Amino acid sequence: MPARWYALRYHPEQRRLWTEGRRFAVVPAGRRSGKTELAKRRLVVTLSEKKQWADPRYFAAAPTRGQAKRIFWNDIKLLTPPWWVRRVYETDMCISTVFGSEIWVVGLDKPQRIEGTPWDGGVLDEYADMKARAWSENIRPALSDRGGWCWFIGVPQGLNHFRDIVNYAQESGDCEWGLYTWSSSDILPREELEAARRVLDPRTYRQEYEASFEGATGRVYYAYSASVHEAGSIRLNPDLPIALCCDFNVDPCVWEAAQTDGRSVWVLDEIAMRNTNTREMAREALKRFGAHRPGVTVYGDAAGMSRSTAGSSDYAILHEMGLKNQRVRRSNPHVKDRVNAVNSMLMNSMDEPRLFHHPRCVEIRKDLETVEWRANGVDMDKSDPMRTHASDALGYFLEYEFPLRIHASRAGLKFYK
Repeated sequence: MPARWYALRYHPEQRRLWTEGRRFAVVPAGRRSGKTELAKRRLVVTLSEKKQWADPRYFAAAPTRGQAKRIFWNDIKLLTPPWWVRRVYETDMCISTVFGSEIWVVGLDKPQRIEGTPWDGGVLDEYADMKARAWSENIRPALSDRGGWCWFIGVPQGLNHFRDIVNYAQESGDCEWGLYTWSSSDILPREELEAARRVLDPRTYRQEYEASFEGATGRVYYAYSASVHEAGSIRLNPDLPIALCCDFNVDPCVWEAAQTDGRSVWVLDEIAMRNTNTREMAREALKRFGAHRPGVTVYGDAAGMSRSTAGSSDYAILHEMGLKNQRVRRSNPHVKDRVNAVNSMLMNSMDEPRLFHHPRCVEIRKDLETVEWRANGVDMDKSDPMRTHASDALGYFLEYEFPLRIHASRAGLKFYK
């Protein structure tokens, strides 16, 4: 086999997953604990299996095409023996083999892409982030003609459709289904887990590294306490740049001004205006912070790239007015990722607060104290038009500079999500 097939660390639950051969395998497991690596290998070994038909087809799927390419495409090419390959279609992300079989890497942002042809098996990675009805309406029917198999893998995301399918695999008694779960601590070194604890709040750590399904109802920013996070002693540090955190609403429009030393964040001021636009907000920001010598960096809603409260795009207006240093993602992070970034700065798993605000920042305090999840546990309750704008603005900054991504600290060790 190719060199990419290096030996993996033995794990009894992973061996059970590999050897039991259940048609439908549900795998909620900790971050970077080997589940996706096993899935890639499972897909590749099936390419040489003989079927009653001449064209077996398998899919490796993720919530979007970009995610699917990043997670699967290069590794699957490296894992597939070159002498098996008849042709590689880079644009379509498809490998055709000398056995007549094919493997396709697909994004399920439009689940109907999987329809129209029978499939012999596949993997759904980051299943919690896929559309809830994609399995029953699009994927399951496409597996029926050939009795195809499927692995559902990922990290839990609240009590959503992933939890539902876990419950079915665990409680239904259906012999076609199997449940396999393990935590990151079974695989990752202790120092890596300690690094994660330093940056993640307890609930997020349990979810991401212990594969725990955590309820998302109630307060969004549950880690906040004014007695801990409000500090009247916060002052502008003349040696640190200002992060201008923007959410481009009209009524109200709320921006937060913060500073960071790379570990902690201090929200020192707030701009809140009613019935306004981007130019008016920028003028007020420049009035307060324009003379700050380390400079001002803009963070905010990616949607501001394409629309505006005042004609041109919001970021084009800010650039024109002199706020040229802008750090904005091409697309907004998942709501849960942004919320988790805020909660992890409010309190990590070692009970260390790293986010503080001045008492004058009344809108951020109200958001952190009162914003709640809707009943579905996925979306924020936006029934109050005054709420979520301050916390959204701050969240864009925190998710950009303090994303919940932990990198392996020991060279030479291979760990996969």
